[in-house]
Amino acid sequence: MTLVPSHFAPQSKETGALARIAVVGRGFTGMMTAIALLKTFDRPFHLVLHDPYPRIDGGEGLAQAASPLLNSRVRDLSIDPVLRDDFRAWLEADDRWNEGVQTDAAAGAVDHAFVPREIFSAYVYQRFAEALRGRTDVIMQISADSVTAVERHPQGGLNVFSGGERARFDAVFLATGYGLRDGREDAGTQGAAAEAIVIGGGVHAVDRALRLLASGGAAHVTLISASGFLPQPHTAAAVGTVVSDRPLPNTLRGAFRSLREAANRAATDGSGWQGIMNDFRQRAGDLWRGLTPEERRRFKRHVKPIYDSHRNRLPPAQYARLREAIASGAITVRKGKVERIATNGVLLSTAGGLQVLAAEQTIDCRIRSADLDSPLFRALFSSGLAQRDELDLGVFVDCSGRVVNGKDCFEGLFAMGPLGLGSLPDIDLVPQIVTQAYAAASALAEHELIGVDGVRAG
Repeated sequence: MTLVPSHFAPQSKETGALARIAVVGRGFTGMMTAIALLKTFDRPFHLVLHDPYPRIDGGEGLAQAASPLLNSRVRDLSIDPVLRDDFRAWLEADDRWNEGVQTDAAAGAVDHAFVPREIFSAYVYQRFAEALRGRTDVIMQISADSVTAVERHPQGGLNVFSGGERARFDAVFLATGYGLRDGREDAGTQGAAAEAIVIGGGVHAVDRALRLLASGGAAHVTLISASGFLPQPHTAAAVGTVVSDRPLPNTLRGAFRSLREAANRAATDGSGWQGIMNDFRQRAGDLWRGLTPEERRRFKRHVKPIYDSHRNRLPPAQYARLREAIASGAITVRKGKVERIATNGVLLSTAGGLQVLAAEQTIDCRIRSADLDSPLFRALFSSGLAQRDELDLGVFVDCSGRVVNGKDCFEGLFAMGPLGLGSLPDIDLVPQIVTQAYAAASALAEHELIGVDGVRAG
């Protein structure tokens, strides 16, 4: 599908002189990248959005079945880094969304409310549509073909292979998020079950377990967390900073010792550790860049599960329901690695050995790492366009998402959002993705592009 504005009037009469930009993936990261390009890249261009899904959905990369609540507050979900209250204003302008907003009673403000993913998706899509309407010099095309490879073009730019065809682009943004799941999320019977298993220790897993109980879909849920950790709660007032007379240590051990000390002080004075964590995350990028490869690997092995459980938080009401369900025995938390999923349960590897857990329904809510062994990424690595990061979480990128391949020149390739987790901590969260998208669009605007006919684009 190709969308051409009714008043399309590019500065150049030759369509071939238009900059051609591809975005691979139409989940939140891809749509956010497209919005930033439409609002920041000031030259006429041809935008192609690649994704095998048949429709545009601003929240596809975030959404799951039955649209659970997002774990970020309304105040943190604006797609405009300057207008920080844009999402709140959008919500308040339309009464249709009020029923889906769950406000923290202690906070008593929309800024501190939590909304279902489908509402956030509608917001993102509307802002994308508005940005597109405002660009009469942009052609947009939607491709339902999967991208299987990206390679250098001998005359500059990049070749994108999809649907058995090859097309040349000036810039390519990889925004595939965590990749697609293989098979169905649910295994076993549908409807009410005496026993259900939910696999995963994140926000989505907890939400699915609670909704199963609340809807009568299960009488008891076993929640399996590989690390044994579960998300911690948000708080009504997240204030406080990592205050110290000394700068933040530049080693993993020293930095987290400082973080623990600050959190303990916050607990003593009643300001809450959440504000300390928020402040620490603002400094995490600088810390991460200064760590040795071995320290980064140690972080992945020993610290990441704890860190994730404190940065990816539950709305306070959800956290309270989780604790009540655990206390009453409605939810049992098990630590272990799921070796196999069957229609009647799972095979679980624990410290005590292998165990078989029976259930009438199993729901897999684990976050998958990017599929770095897919044809697309194999082609990128073999051609030298991209390099795996040290933790095998994704590819090496700089702060704006530009792929770092060991060469001094920028070749027009970006890896956005979660694909850069090995280089940029917290780049899987909405505020960080928004900031990166605009930084990437600005970086591209400063780069001289060559149109498909070989002349300077724009």
